Amino acid sequence: MGFSPGIAAIPPPTAAPLPVWRARARSLLSYFGKLDALVLFVWVASTTLQLDWMQPLRYLAAAYFVGSMIIFARQTMPSVSRAWPTLLIPLFCIVSALWAPSASDAIRKGLLFALTSIVAIYAATRVSGRNILLIFMGVETIAALMTLRSPQIVDGAWTGIFGQKNFLAMNMFILYVCALAVALDKGSWRWFRLTALLIAPVALALVVFAKSGTTTIMVIGATAALLGHAFFWQPASRIRHMRFLLVLTGAAFAIILALVLFGFMQFDAQASVLNALGKDSTLTGRTYLWETAQREMAENPWLGRGADGFWRSEYGAANTILEFFHYDHYVKFSFHNSYLENGVAFGYPGYWATVFLAAWALWRPGVNWLKNQNTVNAAFLILAAMIIIRSTTEIDLALEFSATATLLFMGAVRQDRATGAVT
Repeated sequence: MGFSPGIAAIPPPTAAPLPVWRARARSLLSYFGKLDALVLFVWVASTTLQLDWMQPLRYLAAAYFVGSMIIFARQTMPSVSRAWPTLLIPLFCIVSALWAPSASDAIRKGLLFALTSIVAIYAATRVSGRNILLIFMGVETIAALMTLRSPQIVDGAWTGIFGQKNFLAMNMFILYVCALAVALDKGSWRWFRLTALLIAPVALALVVFAKSGTTTIMVIGATAALLGHAFFWQPASRIRHMRFLLVLTGAAFAIILALVLFGFMQFDAQASVLNALGKDSTLTGRTYLWETAQREMAENPWLGRGADGFWRSEYGAANTILEFFHYDHYVKFSFHNSYLENGVAFGYPGYWATVFLAAWALWRPGVNWLKNQNTVNAAFLILAAMIIIRSTTEIDLALEFSATATLLFMGAVRQDRATGAVT
């Protein structure tokens, strides 16, 4: 059959040319992303596990973070500007070298504080929030296994590798929250979720064995928050106004409960909680420490004693406290309160700077969660709240190389580099 006039003949199809692939050399910088998580794991392990041989690895990891901060300055500098509150205490330490008993100790302490902030800023910029939770879960799992191998029981309470029951309880609390969050996180790999589901009960058992009443209450609160977030709050987003109804119902229930307990039953909350935790009214001597710290702040209200200026073997007030707690030789002690610890060192400016740092560290994860209410963000908000609660009885915010402070700062700084969305 011939072709109609005016219509051009269609040529037969020909095979498309094969694409030409050209090998392109990968930049050395592209491999840093794979190292970031590994080096962060080494850092967290060296600051968490009580192993002397890991101390050199800590400084190697620190050198990596400092160098990488410079190499990736275009990424990290916006995070530094966002994380400026973490640099307040390092600044106080360095400036206090002008009047501290030892200028070199004050400067060294400030540099180590600054290094802790650099690690948190870099990790929050380069490592996703989900991977941060996995890293802490991995390190704390090692700590749990080492504790199970050698529980070290003191007065009926497990201390494990940490030497004190409160330290064991807090580390196992972090393990429990991270594991529970990973198990509930639908974005995590299935095998990670199954592993986390097996780890969470072990962490919970170790918290109980540590016999830390405060941490036990924190575990109950964290469990209710995470499970409520996963099984009630997130599904409620599919029903219009359901979240508002949940908030209204919870507030009404809390008001009614408070009226019944404190209005009609005259419930003594303080005495009941202390009895339930097995503690006396002095909180195992903490109130004595806090009163002493307040007197020291009143004597040096504007400058304080400088970094590492109070807990010194030649200072009589420090030795008096040690005698009160029945120590027969000098040991490095603390006021068991981050705010008072910094207040004694730097006066009222240091005290209120620590209060501001804690408020900022709680506000930032709260904003992240409001923007994206997923399980990872909820976990960082819960961890921030619990670490700040702990800071009223421990010196996590006044201690360099503190793993809990690093985790707190990472939760506050983390934000997606490109879009501003939280990862």
